[in-house]
Amino acid sequence: MLAETILLEKTPATWIRAVLDDFDAFLLDHAAAERKASAMAVSFVVQYPDRYALHTPMIRLAREELLHYQQVMALVHERQLIWERDVKDPYVAALRDLIATEREQRLLDRLLVGSVIEARGVERFGLVGAHIEDAGLARFYTRLSKSEANHADLFTRLARHYFDASVIQERLAWWRERETEAMLAVPPRAALH
Repeated sequence: MLAETILLEKTPATWIRAVLDDFDAFLLDHAAAERKASAMAVSFVVQYPDRYALHTPMIRLAREELLHYQQVMALVHERQLIWERDVKDPYVAALRDLIATEREQRLLDRLLVGSVIEARGVERFGLVGAHIEDAGLARFYTRLSKSEANHADLFTRLARHYFDASVIQERLAWWRERETEAMLAVPPRAALH
């Protein structure tokens, strides 16, 4: 399933206005999101040492997310921004709170949650790329959008390696609805989610 087809609802237009009104805050949040995404990818390898098909793709994903973190941090340093504190992402927290606890179901849920979160990133980075006036930042966010599409697809491909298509389809439909609810529950703010 392509990343663009995962989402049930588009991001409200008020989100991109909030981002453009406080792009510095968005950059700080974006950097934190990339760092957390890298750690999440590594956690798959640590928590599922017996699932060899996860290892190489997740290590690659962790490295790519860490590269994105480095790139965003260069923008943060260029603007001489400083973190005050790391804030828990209410959108991601709402989704993670719904992940099953039983090991097999948890693996499926984590993969599918990763897919819907990355799909939202595809859309939102694309919006930034399309709306920001700075040409360099527009190119950077357009490239990130394409990269995130690969990530969203990676999670669903890995799910297919371990689970039946019918199980994935049913559970992904459920997660798509939860993702929409979580996205709409967070007021527009200068943050990725």
